[in-house]
Amino acid sequence: MSLSLIMNYMKSASGDPSTVWNWDALAMSANNMPPQAILPRHSPMLLADTYAIWFRWFVEGMCNPLRYVADEKKTIVDVLADTIVRIDQIYSHEPQDEREELADLIARRVMSEVERHRRIERTHASTAQRQDLIDRAPNGPRCWVCGYAFDQLAIDKFLRRRKGITLASPSFVDILRPRGLETRDMGIEVEHIVPVAGGGGGDDNLALSCGWCNKNKGARTSIYDVEGRAPRSVYMLGTQQWLELPHPFWTVRILATRKRCEHHSGCSARSSHDELFIAPGDYRGAPNLNNLSVTCQKHDPYAVDRLMPLDQARQIWANRKRMRA
Repeated sequence: MSLSLIMNYMKSASGDPSTVWNWDALAMSANNMPPQAILPRHSPMLLADTYAIWFRWFVEGMCNPLRYVADEKKTIVDVLADTIVRIDQIYSHEPQDEREELADLIARRVMSEVERHRRIERTHASTAQRQDLIDRAPNGPRCWVCGYAFDQLAIDKFLRRRKGITLASPSFVDILRPRGLETRDMGIEVEHIVPVAGGGGGDDNLALSCGWCNKNKGARTSIYDVEGRAPRSVYMLGTQQWLELPHPFWTVRILATRKRCEHHSGCSARSSHDELFIAPGDYRGAPNLNNLSVTCQKHDPYAVDRLMPLDQARQIWANRKRMRA
């Protein structure tokens, strides 16, 4: 790693917050690409999410799929007719055959999205489906996101084996991933891996999730679906004071994509058979995407410190605040 690249970038990067509202300054900043060395440890996810958003905006900016969903008489012919008009307007000086080919590619992509929306029917898992999800878990029923192993009481409640089952919050809660602040967090829920709103459907899209991961994932699919700053709250983690909490969706997104302990030893822990945790790095840095990693219990640097009494954890998360203007 060349430190000179980082230093040169820092010298040339604007530190003036007013430039975010200045077009010329933005244009200059856009041409000043950061070196690879400063990208966060999870840069593949961040870049992929960025490119996916840009691509979706491009396609949907040309032709909005939602215009065709309700009217099932609309076909790809209608989509193509609308798309070619837009292509001809924007790329009028390009060769006609290339314009037609691009319009066809966009129309096919849009129509695929239209068809997905048309066939979406939110799957409410039947008792048989619930039992199948429990039975087919090779290492026992676990949350597909974090690997949390469900206890028998949660399984009985999920399968509706008897009435009146209540799940209690634990006495101690992981302050970094506070499963248990609500009793829902401890239960088993049927998760749509690809959100129904995003086109997901069918039995193959169903998985078991703990209530905490399910509610904090929601219908989000991109790291940019949430704000880019960690929520503020003062708490102690071991001997060090921290001023921010990891954003819950960052935790879910990282755990669900990495699915493994990131310890340098090449740890074999995977979410399919181990519970995984989010761990901030050095206390001098904020617990953001450049300072968070996935760990198993064995390699967790906060294995004891992260557990706090339930009431204390509730207070810390209740006091969280967004970054002030």
